[in-house]
Amino acid sequence: MDTTASTYFLQQTAGSVHFPTGSESVDRSSDSLRWLRPAASSAEIWGSRSTLSAELTPRGNLVPVSPPHDPWQTSVVMVILICFYCYVLYRFRRDMVSCLKNIGRTEDTLTLMEGQGADFVYFLRSGIALAVLAGSALVMAWLEIRWPRIESYYLFIGSVVLFLLIILYRRLLFRLLKWLTDEKHIFDEITFIDRIDIAFVALLYAPLAIVIGVSGRLFEPGLVVLGGLVVYHFIALYKYFRLRAFSKLQWILYLCFVEILPVSFILALALRQSSSVID
Repeated sequence: MDTTASTYFLQQTAGSVHFPTGSESVDRSSDSLRWLRPAASSAEIWGSRSTLSAELTPRGNLVPVSPPHDPWQTSVVMVILICFYCYVLYRFRRDMVSCLKNIGRTEDTLTLMEGQGADFVYFLRSGIALAVLAGSALVMAWLEIRWPRIESYYLFIGSVVLFLLIILYRRLLFRLLKWLTDEKHIFDEITFIDRIDIAFVALLYAPLAIVIGVSGRLFEPGLVVLGGLVVYHFIALYKYFRLRAFSKLQWILYLCFVEILPVSFILALALRQSSSVID
């Protein structure tokens, strides 16, 4: 049969469909075989006198790496934090308003100590619990980036334990100071001011802690805001020390031994452990 006899045309309304002839199919198969040839060597491309300047060699055994996953524990902690924050806002809204009205005025804040009821005491305790929960969630979100191999709930539980140790240290130290001094009401007033400030800081900082924990970003702005709130707390304590006719040296000693020492010790321990884990 002639090669032209192998050509067929299918007439349609919109046009025609062309089937390749025998010679066209041979040409296309040769083009396909041309692409299946092995790649040319460097000598064929650059010449026989060309040399390799460097050769990529693996430095160690290849280790399979699993893709990063979002830990579900972080989501659970953030949901708990959001629910507890909304509960505090709804349950203690009146006590919160009366507390916020006296923020920054030491004498007016101390008047709340005389007329506080059971609900106000529960509000202060809830503020401390909110501060511990928000702080632990924030520390957990930060440690997940530095220690990705450790489970998130271990990081969260460890953070809660550290905050509880700080609270225990302060209580033991205050009991010791009360036993050593005659003016025991001073430490009760300082404790009350601390609780007011902690509740105030927790209510303001918890939304930012939630945003940081969910997104895993904005750690630097979060530290700046937290630093500003801590400075406010130090100023409030300074006003109280001036109100009770204490010197600046006593105020500085109080900040060093009660406020700064436990936090700096825990931070130094965490940084040391993080460097050992990374190494």
